[in-house]
Amino acid sequence: GMPTYKNPFVHGNLFLILTIEFPDTVSPENQLAIKKLLPPPLHKPGFKEDDEGVEVHAVTDIDPVQSYNSNKVNMSAGGEAYDDDDDEDGPRGPGGGGVPCQQQ
Repeated sequence: GMPTYKNPFVHGNLFLILTIEFPDTVSPENQLAIKKLLPPPLHKPGFKEDDEGVEVHAVTDIDPVQSYNSNKVNMSAGGEAYDDDDDEDGPRGPGGGGVPCQQQ
């Protein structure tokens, strides 16, 4: 899934809302005409579901609002990874101790 805002280690869901209207029937002649209008396929799959290294995933229907509400806790936590360390108590030198060097 997509990483959540300010917390790339927690993944959410990617929602696509598509409206596609297909005709009820397409005659073989129209199928051929459409095929001639379209560019050739970019690639033909050279693998099968049972080949080694192939992971099969299933698409499932879920309610986007319910999913968003159930992930609110995950999305609000973990922003610390993006916090600036420089904002605390001024700049720090190498070693990060925050103790100024004294000259003798």
